[in-house]
This record gives sequence, C-alpha cells and structure tokens, in this order.
Amino acid sequence: MQPREKLLAALVAAMALAYGGNWLFQNALSAPLEQRRNLIARLKDDIQKKQLQLARARKAGKQLAAWREQSLPSRVPVARTLYQGWLVDLIGRYGFQKPNVDSGEVVNKRGIYQKLPFTVRGQAPLENVVDFLFAFYRSGQLHQIQRLNLTPVGQGQLDVSIAIEALVLPGATHSDALSDRISDRLAYTERAAYDIIVQRDLFARWGTGHLAPADYTYLTAILDVDGQDEAWLTLRTTGEVLKLRAGDPINIGRIRGRIVSIDSPDVVLATDDQQWLLTLGESLSQATPLPPEQ
Repeated sequence: MQPREKLLAALVAAMALAYGGNWLFQNALSAPLEQRRNLIARLKDDIQKKQLQLARARKAGKQLAAWREQSLPSRVPVARTLYQGWLVDLIGRYGFQKPNVDSGEVVNKRGIYQKLPFTVRGQAPLENVVDFLFAFYRSGQLHQIQRLNLTPVGQGQLDVSIAIEALVLPGATHSDALSDRISDRLAYTERAAYDIIVQRDLFARWGTGHLAPADYTYLTAILDVDGQDEAWLTLRTTGEVLKLRAGDPINIGRIRGRIVSIDSPDVVLATDDQQWLLTLGESLSQATPLPPEQ
C-alpha cells in the first residue's frame, strides 16, 4: 500500500471512529442523560403543582374555619330570629323612620350552606344610611348586601330598601348567638372617613344641598378669541360659564390655582405644586395629574 493510500485509510478510519464515537455518545450517553433531565424537570414541576394544591387546600381550610366562626347559628330558626333582631336594632339605632325588616324562605345549597334572605325598609337621611352601612360592613358576620335602593322623598329623607343575604354553614361555631367578630373588609376603620359621601349628597338637586363644584364643572369649549385661546368652563349647577385664558386664576370648590396653558383639546391647570391635564368634555374632578417637571 502506497503512503498516500495509507494516509487516506488512516483518515477514513479516524473519521469513522469520530462518527462512531459521536453516535455512541449521543445514543448511549447524551440521550439517556437528556431523558433523565427531562424526567427530573417534570417531577419538579409535579412537586411544585402538588405543593401549590396543598397550600390552597390549607388556605381553604383556614378560610372555612373563619367562615364557620362568622356563620349565623347552626340552627336556622335561632339564626333567623337573632339576625332579624340584630337588623331591627341596627336601623333603630340609626333613626330609620317607618322601619320594617322581613325575612324570606331559606334556600338550601346541597348541604354546602343555607341562605337566609332579609329585606330592610325605612326612611332616613343619607347620613343615617351611611351610618347603617358602616356598622353593617364592620360586623364580621357571614352576610352581604345584594341590592340597595335609595329614593329621595323630600326634606332630605330617602326611602331605603336593602336586600340582604346571610349564611348558615354546616359545623357553624355558634349555636345560639351571632358572631361578634369585627370585619376588616372596609378600606377605613373610622366612620369619619366616609363623611365625604354625605358631603357630596348625591341626591340633592343642582344648586341645593352639599355638592362638590368640581364634579359639576366641565370644560365645554376651547375657542380662539381675538387671537388668544380661551377655555370655557361650564358650572352645570348654575349654568354659569367661566371664560379663562392662560395665566388666569381658577377658584372652584376645592380647585384653587391658575390656568397654565391652553392647547386644544387640553388645558393644563396648576394647583400648589401639582399640575393637572383637563381634556375637553371632562369635569374638573376628572383632571389627570401630570408628572413633576424634571
């Protein structure tokens, strides 16, 4: 065999060896190793899912225990009597006139819970209604308001109709008393935080009652007048139209500042150290705060 042929044969043998080694590595070592890695990844994923399910189950168990603590008494007749009495006391405490509390038929949900419907009716000013709602939602009982209807009837009075549902759970903690827990479902724990509802008096007619002027003042037009842009703000409570230009002061309700610029369809306002963007058609209370200048 010639030297060239020997060299060629050696190269072919080396290539065959390299190919065979690579095939052996891929099939005998790499593939099983990759399969093992995939199996481990799947098992870890399954473990994480099981742990999540277990955590959810534990959380649900704790939640169920809390609900049983909040549930109405386990005996429905006792639950109905005590809860209806609690509602009667509540509307009496907050001065509802012509008060009435009715209870409806019990609804059974396949052994999961029993639902007791109640209807509260009466007449009261908005402040008393807010007092009632605050006390209701601060109570940690297993209940909720399904529907609330408020109708003005004159002299600051509202005709009130409230549909309520309360639940009895199997294994309820209490058998002859209502839960005395305090709920944390409200954003604020102080009744005074909700005075803004009364101050706005949503049921007052325009021009009367306690209205928030910024809620009823709208940017209704931006016009070129004598070569300068004017922003027209309409006070819908009175029909008055304010015609303001850049630099003019603005003093409407809680909005106290000046007009910075007018560039249709927007107006920029400044109050203290904050600037606001008001767009045509928006009320002052809908203005968007602008980021501080750099």
